[in-house]
Amino acid sequence: MSAQRSSRGHIIVAALLGVSAAAHGGLALTSTASPAFVVALSGLLTVAAIALVLVGLLVEAARFGGDREDHWLLACAIMGAVGVAVGVAGPLVGTWLAVSRPGSNGGLNPWSLGALLIDALTVRVAIFTLRRSPTPAPGRSTR
Repeated sequence: MSAQRSSRGHIIVAALLGVSAAAHGGLALTSTASPAFVVALSGLLTVAAIALVLVGLLVEAARFGGDREDHWLLACAIMGAVGVAVGVAGPLVGTWLAVSRPGSNGGLNPWSLGALLIDALTVRVAIFTLRRSPTPAPGRSTR
């Protein structure tokens, strides 16, 4: 998969990763009712999203075609998938803990919902950009 692709998808993925880092950072800092592992994973996802944005921009993996770009997009999709898993597991475990422990505060943190939606969109755009077929050279058949 070393063909050139348009850079628009990569710019969108990098921007979504930045928003995802902000959402996971907000979740890690403001979450009081969530379990400790959700807060810890959210903090790790914040660091991972920032690292992926920096790698994508500094190493130019987000701007050029080839294997580096494919690996970067796959890493972005995996980070988003882990974020979705944390976004789904967090409220479920938090609700279970709120029901099982009297006196604990349940409820949904808005940062959790935002992080879930942004991570799902990041996975979708990264995979779409990765799978996008390059345009054939003039005079070449697509068959």
